Amino acid sequence: MILQDKFSLFDPQKMRALTLPNKPGNYIVVLRDMSSLPVKVEISTSPILTSFDYKNEKYSIVYVGKSSRSLRVRDYKQHFTGTAGNSTIRKSLGCLLGFKLIPRDINFSQNGKTTFNEFDEHVLTDWMKKNLLLFYYANNEYADIEKELIRIYNPPLNLQGNFNKINREFRRELSALRSNNSIKQNKKNDNQLTAYTQQIRCSNCGMNLTIDEGLKNEEYIRCLSCGCIIQNPVYIQNKKNKKRLQWIAVLIFLCIVSIFNISTPPNGNNRIENYGNNKGGLSQTDAMAGVRIFLKRHYLKDPDSYEGISWEAFGVYNKNNDTYFALHKYRAKNSYGGYVVEEKLFVLDSDGNVIKVIEDVNEMINDY
Repeated sequence: MILQDKFSLFDPQKMRALTLPNKPGNYIVVLRDMSSLPVKVEISTSPILTSFDYKNEKYSIVYVGKSSRSLRVRDYKQHFTGTAGNSTIRKSLGCLLGFKLIPRDINFSQNGKTTFNEFDEHVLTDWMKKNLLLFYYANNEYADIEKELIRIYNPPLNLQGNFNKINREFRRELSALRSNNSIKQNKKNDNQLTAYTQQIRCSNCGMNLTIDEGLKNEEYIRCLSCGCIIQNPVYIQNKKNKKRLQWIAVLIFLCIVSIFNISTPPNGNNRIENYGNNKGGLSQTDAMAGVRIFLKRHYLKDPDSYEGISWEAFGVYNKNNDTYFALHKYRAKNSYGGYVVEEKLFVLDSDGNVIKVIEDVNEMINDY
């Protein structure tokens, strides 16, 4: 009979790894009070958990194991700060969190070893430290004790050597989840996604969220796991694409208007071609300088944060009042201190002074 009082508590949030003995032995992984297994995927059954009594407190057991060399390395470093490529419990928890497995190394075709990407591993480590505790017992009979621990406590994440009828269905589904979450399956699932489907990760709880066609027009979405409100990247990208198409339409409009309204001079050059070359016209260099001065002096919240990205187009805005335009993309900080990328059409006079910033295509066309 295993005596529970032989085990000592290790809290990964409060204790250093050196607290653990550098000796062989056994360990029991339990849930903290108010914590639960992170079932973020489709599993039809919920596991029944047994409890571990420690100083008049009961803790739900999820996994037990043994270390033939060092409880410090095997218990803490390999499971709590390692990777799923070398930790069974990490792989099971990551799959329950909805993370996708990737090849562990270049020999994947031979050994089939998998892990999670660096970001997922970081989220998993954080989840484990916040939700799990560890009990350890240094001894040399670790192999027999592990079998006894599995028999007595029936931990749901122990898939090998666990023959208990209770939680059998959960273990079967978890095993299938780990097997189906292969590289080929991931590629197959990715190919089946619609053009509007995209997966993002909740910044609060780490859950994978799928944005399908029904959500593509929603600016914000809610995580079904923790309720966190997240900005929809598909909506943002579609908005940017729509805006770019609008600017292309604007440039076509300006060219058409210029062709019909500008007479061809004797030398065969028209006004749009003379932008920057004709005497009395505005050069592109002056236009660029005028836009930069305007942004830094009169427009940006943080002038020092300005970074020019590209100049998309130059041209004559209105021949009758001798005005020109420059379409410019740049990066700068907003009112909240975050960097944003903007693309705006600036209208300049013949001296290179910005006289108008156009953000609405309809405004430009109606005002032309």
